[in-house]
Amino acid sequence: MVYEVTSKLYNNPVYLEYLRYHPNWYVILDKNPSSYNDFEKEVKVNLKLTTADKISNLQKQVEFINGLIKYLNS
Repeated sequence: MVYEVTSKLYNNPVYLEYLRYHPNWYVILDKNPSSYNDFEKEVKVNLKLTTADKISNLQKQVEFINGLIKYLNS
């Protein structure tokens, strides 16, 4: 595997852990290092690390807090 790809992987523990559970990416990244962007996208989608997922989680937390406040006020 190309040094740039391995250094990126070892600098990000989340990607490294995902790679350990999905070893088929070892082969893909070894044969085609330019597919690292595809790997990043898949990790973010599967682990729900995209911006849309973060906004959704924040929205759920705000709704929970609002419900809790309404419950405590009544």
